[in-house]
Amino acid sequence: MWVYKRTSSYLFAFVDTMLKIFGFSNSAFIISAKVAEENVSQRYEKEILEFGNSSPMLTLLATFAMLNLFCLVGMLLRKVVLSGASVRIFEAMLLQVLLSGVLVLINIPLYQGLFLRKDKGRLPRSVAVKSTTLALSACVLFTYLG
Repeated sequence: MWVYKRTSSYLFAFVDTMLKIFGFSNSAFIISAKVAEENVSQRYEKEILEFGNSSPMLTLLATFAMLNLFCLVGMLLRKVVLSGASVRIFEAMLLQVLLSGVLVLINIPLYQGLFLRKDKGRLPRSVAVKSTTLALSACVLFTYLG
C-alpha cells in the first residue's frame, strides 16, 4: 500500500506545486453538491464514484492505473503464456505479481469510469485517451530501453 501512496500522493503534490510555481493552474479538488442533479444524487446513493470534469490530477491517476494494468497483463502474457514459465515466475516474483494485482483491483472503479460507464459521472474520453497513450508510451519506452 505504501508504494501506491507514494506513486500517487507525492506525485500529485509535486505536480500541483510545479503548476503553482509556473503559474499554470491552481488545481484543487472541488466538493460537488450531491443534490444538485437527480442523476448525481442517485449515483451518490448507489455509492458510484462521480468523476466529473477533466483535471490534471485525474489524468495522472488514470495514467498510473492504466500503467499498473498494462504491466500486470504484459508480465502475465510474456512470462506465463508465451514462455510457459508459470511456476517459476510465481516462485521468483510472487509478491510483485500480488502487489500489481491488488493495485489493479483497487483501480476497478477507475477503469469502469474510464471505459464502461455511459453516464455523466464518468471520466471524459479525453482523459481515457491521454492516460492510455501515456501509459502505453511508457510501457513501450521501458520495454525497448530495458
